[in-house]
Amino acid sequence: MKFHPLTFSGVFRLFATFLFSLTILASSTSISAAQDNVLVVEEALLVPSYTTCPETYWYPFANDRGHIAYLTLNTDDPAHSTNYGEWRPLITQAGYYRVEAYIAARDPITWCTGEGRTIDHDTTEARYFIHHEYGLSEREASQYPMSNGWIDLGEYYFNAGDNGYVSLTDLNNEQEYSTTVSFSAMRFTFTRLTRPQVYLPLMHYTDPGVQPPPDVGVIQAQGFDACHLPSISEMQAWWYHSPYDFYGLYLGGVHLPALCATADAAWVNAVHQQGWSFVPTWVGLQAPCSTYKHKMSSDPAISYQQGRQEADAASAKAATLGLTNYGLGGTIIYYDLEPYGVPAPECRQPVAAFINGWVQRLDELGNLAGGYGSRNSYLSDWATIDHIPDDVWPASWYANGYDPYASVYGISWLEGLWVNHQRIRQYSGEVNNTWGGITLNIDIDVADGMVAMPPQEPLATPIVSISDSIEDAGWLSAQQGWLISDNHLYWTESRGESWQDVSPASVQLAYYLPDGQAWAISSPIEGMLKLYRSSNRGASWESIDIPLPKEGWWPLQLYFTSPTQGWLVLRRMSSQALGAGLLMKTSDGGLTWHSYELPTAGKINLTSPSEYWLNNNRGESYHSSNGGINWQPSQPGLLQIPSPNVPEGSSLSGWQDYSLGWSVTSIGACTGEKSNPSFSCQVTNTLWQSLDGGRTWKAVPMPTSDTTKR
Repeated sequence: MKFHPLTFSGVFRLFATFLFSLTILASSTSISAAQDNVLVVEEALLVPSYTTCPETYWYPFANDRGHIAYLTLNTDDPAHSTNYGEWRPLITQAGYYRVEAYIAARDPITWCTGEGRTIDHDTTEARYFIHHEYGLSEREASQYPMSNGWIDLGEYYFNAGDNGYVSLTDLNNEQEYSTTVSFSAMRFTFTRLTRPQVYLPLMHYTDPGVQPPPDVGVIQAQGFDACHLPSISEMQAWWYHSPYDFYGLYLGGVHLPALCATADAAWVNAVHQQGWSFVPTWVGLQAPCSTYKHKMSSDPAISYQQGRQEADAASAKAATLGLTNYGLGGTIIYYDLEPYGVPAPECRQPVAAFINGWVQRLDELGNLAGGYGSRNSYLSDWATIDHIPDDVWPASWYANGYDPYASVYGISWLEGLWVNHQRIRQYSGEVNNTWGGITLNIDIDVADGMVAMPPQEPLATPIVSISDSIEDAGWLSAQQGWLISDNHLYWTESRGESWQDVSPASVQLAYYLPDGQAWAISSPIEGMLKLYRSSNRGASWESIDIPLPKEGWWPLQLYFTSPTQGWLVLRRMSSQALGAGLLMKTSDGGLTWHSYELPTAGKINLTSPSEYWLNNNRGESYHSSNGGINWQPSQPGLLQIPSPNVPEGSSLSGWQDYSLGWSVTSIGACTGEKSNPSFSCQVTNTLWQSLDGGRTWKAVPMPTSDTTKR
């Protein structure tokens, strides 16, 4: 859903729509009541039940809500995990609910086991599991330094009844028995109805303190950004046949690569007439402690002035594209600040001063100001400066493709900040999407925040049906292969006629060798990856922790050439304009790793143990002759890798030899009008296999309850 800032004519139009909506709601008192529904479960159901602290390891104390809160010690060893709790609300009306956990304030305590252990604070790695209608979602959140406050765990769909619940365990990755895990109240707040029941237009917008410029408004929808500028016809096809409603529009800046084409005023006007809104983005100077070529000053006084200068340049470019409507004002512009990963004040202070100047100058020109960045861009610093950005655009990835239930919330490092319809979240990076027969390589975003040129009329949220996702796949022979779907690892010896779930945990990538050696990798959490290793094709696993040099990396490729030699490629959670890559190599089967920076983010091909080739989605090519340690630019197409035909909509493909290949397709299409509540989309994910070098392809059966064995 979307909304344009209010005008007098808009008020009357909106009031009429509002009366129409009230008429609809009057026929359903249960729905009306649900909109004001706030359910609070004050105390968790504890396992084991509390008796005494030494006996059950539960430490009770009174919270400020008039109830009992409980603490238990954390453990990092599953064999020592004994305590967990559940919160089970009685949902009276099915719909979407915001889930929040209450953390009660406490003083340092002396633990009750008689060992004299003083515990100063609660855990920074609380692991909440939300059991909702669409499955199980895990959210990691810090309970410290929360004091009598709520942690936002995200928005989820629950059916009526008590089947939906939240659980919390004592198990995490902190040093064993070093912190406490807090169990207090859990709040479930109704936010919206399930999509098929009734369409409600958006009735609110951000109030940043002054009336927003006329060509800016809040949008609640999904969109995409890309280095490649789609053609006007491609944008038209995606407007009709995709669920996306806004586009991340690069304006320019000293760090915008030449390969990232920028639009002109004619393109912006034509695409806006189709219905698209925009997220104008400026890619300028980067942090003084970063590795980028063009950096802001390390002197806060100078970096502040540089921020103002960047705002002038960005506003001038926005005016040439027709985004502004009076002078250099009337729009919103987001600054792309890439992660720099150095928490020292001498780096963070000049960055904060730069953003302070950026925001202040945009405001003086009559614009709103936003900022893009990841965890290690330290967006939270921007909440403490004199001129705070109106909106933020955090890069916080958790998916490998389109998610119809994506939310701007559930980002632990932005808890409580920019929560008044002031966020756009980039939740998936550099993936191929096919809608209406057009394939684009994109980053995917969800918005509950400000965009430029919002639609004149509210748009419907699409009703989306999507088949099981496919994150990774590969084959050893025509019969033996593996598949990762919805973070589960499956193995087949019958070309998909039957599958065995061999998941060691929630995983993103896997790789098998013919001798039965197998590896799987998890998604990164707090600067750490987990590698799982098996010698019997996944019948049993051992886990290995892989510390990352910095946080903010996403696994892109896992590959082994022998039981000892392998590599892992990661892509930084960043915009496509400045996408960086990291190569991690092992020579002992994954026990130890060495890291090397890549000149770009992309998958690696090898022609010998030392000859590596690297390409990105912008057409850049690089070559290494010493096993990926050093890289040199190369001519595109210099490496003659066989490129057989793959099925339309291919998002992933690979080859075991020149005949045996596989491809994953993800094809989407939508029907109806985006202004109509019947607007619906379908995404079909399929695994294909070729035995003749790509001349013909045959679909492989996907795992189902009938074909899966554990």
